[in-house]
Amino acid sequence: MSTTQYEIQADGHKLIALPLNPTMPGRPIILLHGITASVSFWADLENYHPVFLKHGPCYALSLPGHYPAVVPSNFCQKELTAEMITRPLIIAIRELVGDQPVILVGHSTGGFAALAIAATSPRITSRVISLAGFAQGKWTGLLGTSQWVARKGNVGRMVFKLGYEYSRINPRFNRQFVHWYVADMNAFASFPHFEPFLADTYRNFKHLDLDVMAKYFRTMPDIDISDKLPHIKVPVLVMTGDKDPIVPPTQSHLIAQKIPQAQLEIIKGGGHLLFAENPLEYNCRLDSWLQKTKESRVPTLPI
Repeated sequence: MSTTQYEIQADGHKLIALPLNPTMPGRPIILLHGITASVSFWADLENYHPVFLKHGPCYALSLPGHYPAVVPSNFCQKELTAEMITRPLIIAIRELVGDQPVILVGHSTGGFAALAIAATSPRITSRVISLAGFAQGKWTGLLGTSQWVARKGNVGRMVFKLGYEYSRINPRFNRQFVHWYVADMNAFASFPHFEPFLADTYRNFKHLDLDVMAKYFRTMPDIDISDKLPHIKVPVLVMTGDKDPIVPPTQSHLIAQKIPQAQLEIIKGGGHLLFAENPLEYNCRLDSWLQKTKESRVPTLPI
């Protein structure tokens, strides 16, 4: 698997892309991570998300402002909107694969971004997979509390940053933080690649720009793309765990109701990290949908 890292300048942002199996034939797959995560969320596809490897060349792409990506110097003075998040991603996708449509796969905030791209840029989109994604950015659980705190003026932003500073002081503290994302910690801990995943997560998490993250947490509750979802005319898989403690499963129901060609898949007992909590069902359902919606002719990328 390729270890090359691309730096892409897009609309003032520096984004990072990882080509994971670039010589694989098929429709390009763009993988978008969630809030406070990084491209390393997808870096070990063979162990974390193996289903994607056989369906096309995969590229992990960073969300704006998520280390090692860097925002423009004037970012804090600009309003964070769905368009601001998706515009540099679209530029980066074009630079990676040219004009051909791609399969957009996003986890959590990455799912939101994938849906927003598909709704506003149909020419770039072949299919979409939303994994614990949302159309309305008001979260629950620990992240919902973090949103509430971050919106309480200067004192709230300071408390928000202190909380995240605590969680990245030591890998042990970060491990406690991850517990809030899952519905069944025993299932998560039994994931064969549990320890490497925590190490990969911590490696970039400890370098996050907390001023940028505070901006995301303050702004996302006001962002709503639900009225744009009916414009998505390509097949969409919407997957959620029915016990997701971060993104309410009602968001996946809303998405599936709004998009004409959406298929809703609910994993019982699943939380926010389905690939680790129930890897067999996660990969089987993804593979089934990708096979069912496979196009008869897809491009082969040049080697």
